[in-house]
Amino acid sequence: MSIRVLLADDHAIFRRGVRSLLAEYSDIEIVGEAENSPATLRQVAEHQPDVVLLDVQMEGASGIDVARALRQNHPDVGIIILTTFDNDEYLFGAIQAGAHAYVLKDIALQTLPETIRSVQRGERLISPQLIGRVLQQFQDLASERVRQETGLSPEELDMLRMAADGATNQEIAKRFFWSEVTVKKRMQEISEKLEATNRTQAVAIAIRRGLI
Repeated sequence: MSIRVLLADDHAIFRRGVRSLLAEYSDIEIVGEAENSPATLRQVAEHQPDVVLLDVQMEGASGIDVARALRQNHPDVGIIILTTFDNDEYLFGAIQAGAHAYVLKDIALQTLPETIRSVQRGERLISPQLIGRVLQQFQDLASERVRQETGLSPEELDMLRMAADGATNQEIAKRFFWSEVTVKKRMQEISEKLEATNRTQAVAIAIRRGLI
């Protein structure tokens, strides 16, 4: 049985190119095309495709909004965001909306058939050049969660970074316009929050937990 695909993009020439490309694959069938967001939602309801190829910017609601609506009303439909935009707003918006794949048009045509098959199998995909951003976002979120759990302030993290770089109490004091006595007291507080016995151990724990 072929994979039923709906192509939603506001550029007719691009839709024609994708249709021509996918026509070469017997296991993939284009069941409809849509040039704007309202038409996309109507055609998904009408044709019940397995996968929707969805542009980010179309007339009407954005592709992100369409993806969110599809996940709510047609949860079994695979959603591939197929776009020229590689900015974080669209990338993370698509992920949060529940899109199964986010691929860039400049490389997608060579990999599109396999991307469609992968999404149909329930896999999630991102264009290789965007993976680093997603991993960095994940790391930042994980670090912020640990920071909140430990109760460390941004200022205390800066102190730990300086200590990790080999700064002395005198250098840290100069940086924050404190006395060395204050630095020693703050370092002791940091160690207690991290359940460390000394500054060196506190730095090691912070590094291991991805705080610095």
